[in-house]
Amino acid sequence: MISNLITKYLNGDATEKEVELIFEWIDASETNKKEFIALKKAWILTEVSNTNKDMAWKAIQKNISKTKPSKYKTWIKYAAILVLFISIGRLAWINNNQDQNLEQNNTIVLEIEDNSIQLDSLIQHVTDQSGEVIAEQNHNEIIYKPSKTSAPIEYHTLNIPLGKTYNVTLSDGTKVHLNAGTTFKYPKQFSNTGNRQVYLKGEAFFEVEEDKTHPFIVNINDIAVKVLGTKFNVNAYPENSITSCVLVEGSVQIFNLEDASNNAILTPNLKATWTPIVEAFSIKEVNTDLYTSWIHGEIILDSAHFSSFSKKLERAFNVKIINNNSLLEAQEFSGTINFKTSSLADILDLLKFDTYFDYNIEDNQIIISNN
Repeated sequence: MISNLITKYLNGDATEKEVELIFEWIDASETNKKEFIALKKAWILTEVSNTNKDMAWKAIQKNISKTKPSKYKTWIKYAAILVLFISIGRLAWINNNQDQNLEQNNTIVLEIEDNSIQLDSLIQHVTDQSGEVIAEQNHNEIIYKPSKTSAPIEYHTLNIPLGKTYNVTLSDGTKVHLNAGTTFKYPKQFSNTGNRQVYLKGEAFFEVEEDKTHPFIVNINDIAVKVLGTKFNVNAYPENSITSCVLVEGSVQIFNLEDASNNAILTPNLKATWTPIVEAFSIKEVNTDLYTSWIHGEIILDSAHFSSFSKKLERAFNVKIINNNSLLEAQEFSGTINFKTSSLADILDLLKFDTYFDYNIEDNQIIISNN
């Protein structure tokens, strides 16, 4: 009976008396409270597919009704894992006023020669001072014309604001995915002699076009990554004390610019971390999807604490998150957050299912409290 009442309540069809009965049942025991939470989470999951909602909901009710109290903790754990896989359809930001404020400082800027070009059009030609078309912008990507030069190298710089990602195809065919809050400096045309040198502050995923006679080198603070043709991710935000490189495909050499003998060779699925204080690389095997999912608009969590991914949320949504809730920090989360199709409010509300907390929005700050 109670399952049917909760079904009506979640559908919005329960009467005032039925709602009162449900909450009396919830207050009767801690077990009832846990079952209600589990049912509510499961209902959210079934909202993803309206086609099979009835069938899925009946299966969920059947499974939960058979669950013994001793197994509720396990059910809650797996519900917590599953609930984050929901991709909320609302594209709304936290509120309309914040949207207007963010737009003022949320434009991708290309620095070229002595000019700054705002890349805010869906499609446009990018020209130099002489009027020559050197690249094409297509929505969230700029594509340079294939070419090399024997003239002195002329560098361009892309500045990606918080809250946005962007792609660039370089003149050698190399594809670079740039994360929010990133600055990327690269040649308009690579030289037909010497190495292919680029410079990064922030985070980027590289798909380097192979050229054995011209190694591709990414300069990051006091280290560099040298490759011929490969796929790898570099995280080098200025506010971080460490720099990391995760290799997906091929091989790379990562080395200290002041002492090239201080280096490491990476093979696929390895992560190198450079710590300036000790001036050394540490190497470990990793799941590369955890470090590269952002190029698809996702954050993949694997038993992650809130502090480990809140910084990613800050960059994705251009906000500052202040967490004063110790219970939230202690909670581990697994699953996938799609920050391209979800609002930050939606994501925080999903997290509240496991560890209740309050949050207030003040300008560009999210303040999380215990109450």
